[in-house]
Amino acid sequence: MVFKQLPLGTYSFAKIIDDGFLYADKTKFIYELLTSSKSEYFLSRPRRFGKTLLLHTLNELFTGNRERFKGLWIDSSDYAFDKHPTLFLSLSVESDTTAILKESILTKLSFIAKAAKLEIKANTPALYLGELISALYQNCKSKVVILIDEYDAPVTKNMDNPKAAQANAKVLHDFFATLKDIYVSPCIHFTFVTGITRYTLTSTDSGPNHLNDISLDPMYEGICGFTLEDLDLYFSDNLDKTLSGLKISGEIDPAATTCDLRAKILDWYDGYSWGGENRVLNPFSVLNFVDKKKFDTYWLQSGRPAHLTSLIRARPLDFIKPKLTSYLSTDLKKSDLSTLQAIPILFHSGYLTIDKITPLSKINPETKKPEIVKSYSFRLPNYEVSSSYYSDCFSIVFNRFSSVDLEAKGQELLSAFLSKDANAVSAFFSGYFSQVSYYQNPNGENSFHGYVQLILLALGFDVRSELAESDNRLDLLVELPNRVNVILELKYCPEINKLTEDEKNAALAKVAIKRIPKFERNIKVAAAVETKLKPLDFEKAIFKGHLTTPTAEEITAILAESAIEYLTEEEINEVQANMVRKELTQSEKEKIYKDVTPTAFKPTSEEIDDALTKGAKEALKAITEKGYHRILGDRSKEIIDLGLAIYDTGFKVKAIFGS
Repeated sequence: MVFKQLPLGTYSFAKIIDDGFLYADKTKFIYELLTSSKSEYFLSRPRRFGKTLLLHTLNELFTGNRERFKGLWIDSSDYAFDKHPTLFLSLSVESDTTAILKESILTKLSFIAKAAKLEIKANTPALYLGELISALYQNCKSKVVILIDEYDAPVTKNMDNPKAAQANAKVLHDFFATLKDIYVSPCIHFTFVTGITRYTLTSTDSGPNHLNDISLDPMYEGICGFTLEDLDLYFSDNLDKTLSGLKISGEIDPAATTCDLRAKILDWYDGYSWGGENRVLNPFSVLNFVDKKKFDTYWLQSGRPAHLTSLIRARPLDFIKPKLTSYLSTDLKKSDLSTLQAIPILFHSGYLTIDKITPLSKINPETKKPEIVKSYSFRLPNYEVSSSYYSDCFSIVFNRFSSVDLEAKGQELLSAFLSKDANAVSAFFSGYFSQVSYYQNPNGENSFHGYVQLILLALGFDVRSELAESDNRLDLLVELPNRVNVILELKYCPEINKLTEDEKNAALAKVAIKRIPKFERNIKVAAAVETKLKPLDFEKAIFKGHLTTPTAEEITAILAESAIEYLTEEEINEVQANMVRKELTQSEKEKIYKDVTPTAFKPTSEEIDDALTKGAKEALKAITEKGYHRILGDRSKEIIDLGLAIYDTGFKVKAIFGS
């Protein structure tokens, strides 16, 4: 077959067909949709996977323009190509506030109304939608087709502002509820809604939860993207030319065949599965690869969903080490705004895909009867994602990204490892951890384990985490060139939280209240009040209500009682704290400070050294005596063992080297 021009940068079915661009025929899937007993659909797919092109294809189909479908599968079917008025709407609109969102939707709907020469007077998106559907139906004497693209964009674009996201979700709930209205729904012939997430779809009964969700239906796995059959049918004639170009540029082995090239394309861009039966290639990446004749991370470089960026920044540890455990089908579909879990988010966004589906028997809580549900396990889909996902997280968490910088930093750390320079390793990691904010940094060894692993993976190291055998475990194993391995034994040793001077004074003031008699404390506090008011006529300020001259004791008491009015709480605490500060030893004061801080444990340097040495020795012993040598095989020419005690603001390193 003649290789057609690639449809890069266009999602219009009409333009692709009219200008002779390559089109992977999806009309058989469309035929199955249109001839089934259902007529209301929802499809979730990652960005740049062809959802918009699918809707454009449906839009052209319902215009009755059969000529554009000549030669495609549906043209030779029994489909009648009946014409229907179409309401085609993208909700990728301005949506910083609900007012802006409503105005944006109304503007788009008014364009559709004007094109149909209809006058709609409603002033809310929901009412306008309902009146527009009814008017189109009455004007054309035919039921209306509803096509809505990126339905969740107003929510996901505002994920870094939860209040705005929730408010926009409410607007969308009301908007989509119109499609179920008893007066509007009889006017609708067919509905198809697309998006990345299911938040708005499932988070409330008033949303578009009446739609038939085909996202995980094996029958429609290939409705977007390129299947293996598509790859062979539409790209095989160009592989020889592409192979020659790759050999010249050094992208592939000079002895590689077209079969080798096909296998490498599959490694890089294949692997997506939504039903567990078939695989789909990333269409955006395949088209760019064929066009540029260079393997690269095209899909990831084109950007990431805004909501994913916000969530990784807010909850990095959930995304650095996602637990690819099984999810029940019912739980996977509950990824609404109130239960944002990492696995469903990464799956819907295209960073994870279904690895295996297992049927399980479960008791239905409503019927109390057993039912079969599906359990999903996940994996990274291909090399494009696996090679860049961690560097992508790295750039979000540490606010820096440069391929050149990553390569240089990787070489720097590699050199420190190979030279067994524990101080250099410590300084290297400290430079990154100083950028991790408090809210991103919950206490615990697992937190720092995740950050260390992220840095290593982003820099291109081959890392294996928590290798276990019997009752022992290696925290991190880093495989270096020349069969050298680094064993990282991580010990979390939190440094005591540093108190401010005011916080220390408050703690010591409580001790003073217990130890120092009240009259002695009054004298000190009264003196502080008198000192503060000395530039003023403090006698008038303090004693203006007294008919007789107070005694010295009365003056002291009055001044002490007036302290609340003339001194701040911090100033009072400081006065009382100074009364016991010199009487307490340093160790006594440290104990008092420790009792009022969140962290009640501060190990000594010797305790840290002991913990690290013990951990490092146990790791080495596990390798040589507990069977870890079987995991490593003959790859270990030498073992570099670094025990890292990671503080909130730095490191203490204990290095034990052994081979």
